[in-house]
Amino acid sequence: RDIGVTGVQTCALPISDVNPDDVQWMPLGVFALAQQDETAEDATLFLQLAISKQGIIAGTLQNTATGKATEVEGTVDEERQRAAWGPVGKAWPIMETGVYNLTENDLGALVHFADGTTQQWSLSRLDEPDKDRSP
Repeated sequence: RDIGVTGVQTCALPISDVNPDDVQWMPLGVFALAQQDETAEDATLFLQLAISKQGIIAGTLQNTATGKATEVEGTVDEERQRAAWGPVGKAWPIMETGVYNLTENDLGALVHFADGTTQQWSLSRLDEPDKDRSP
């Protein structure tokens, strides 16, 4: 799907053309999502993402305010080095950022909505639990 505003396509690679048995996932982490006037501590949206060697993005968006979780999917546009994803089975909203940004602890992303508006959001990587620490 073409999001129109920037021309990034979330289906740069037809996902149906990929054999699920061949997909190797690399976790990108869990991020707290916040609008520009919020901080990560205020966040009620949390995004867990993984990427495959084929450029497929998959994950889960958790809304702790409502208790709802939504699967997300998308792809990487290798030519533009942009990653874009959205809720499975829905056309909007679409979130996009540079591929390199996904390796950073704090990054910005654009969120595009069906009405043509775009918002700047920030993502802050959450620390992984310390596996060596006793509970």
